[in-house]
Amino acid sequence: MRRLATWMLPLLVVLLSEPALAHPTRSFDACAAYRRHGGICSDTATYTFGDRVFLRARVEPVHESHDAFVTFLRPGADEWRRGVSVNITETGRMRWSFRSKKQDADQTDPWRFRFRIPGHGASDALTVFILFGE
Repeated sequence: MRRLATWMLPLLVVLLSEPALAHPTRSFDACAAYRRHGGICSDTATYTFGDRVFLRARVEPVHESHDAFVTFLRPGADEWRRGVSVNITETGRMRWSFRSKKQDADQTDPWRFRFRIPGHGASDALTVFILFGE
């Protein structure tokens, strides 16, 4: 029994401790685009409901072995919420798109989005206005 306790304690310490940042990020940038491929991609974008919203991110160094997810802040909300999971490519790129709906629209308050890799941090936050149109 004593032999069991001598190797169990160090094992428990290792298993219960916080994971270290094995690959800290040097750069983690996100942007919103108006097209699926290419085109202008910026930190702020404006859409009309019914448009497809394209979000992209890139992390350096590449963290392709980890899954990432998108977090969002609804118009008027104070708390970030976890959204969908996204893959990280072998070049460190992530993307997600969604078709905006009428209930997403708000003339005065934007949506905020960011990509997050657990244990490695989050991208810069994007500001996305989804409007009713004229």
